[in-house]
Amino acid sequence: MIKDKILKIRLNNRLGQVEFGKVLGMTQDTIGRIERGQQEVDLKMLIGLSEHFDVNLHELITGEVLNIPNDGRNAELETENRLMRELLNLNVAEKKIG
Repeated sequence: MIKDKILKIRLNNRLGQVEFGKVLGMTQDTIGRIERGQQEVDLKMLIGLSEHFDVNLHELITGEVLNIPNDGRNAELETENRLMRELLNLNVAEKKIG
């Protein structure tokens, strides 16, 4: 589950909920609710996790590990993150229009 992946990222980086939340622009309470599965994770948080902690969005969302050679991983990650940001921007724009 994604909540478990988020907890693992936080613990692997030796961060408390307060510090982890500051990196992502969230409160400790929000991080706690997410890690307990009491609050959904939005796309903006997933992108923040990917950018700040070098986590591939595809792997984070699906759990599927991509077999990308180390020399191509950064380019692949940057491309995927850019596409996800564009998708997020489209969703925000669509909500404003609708």
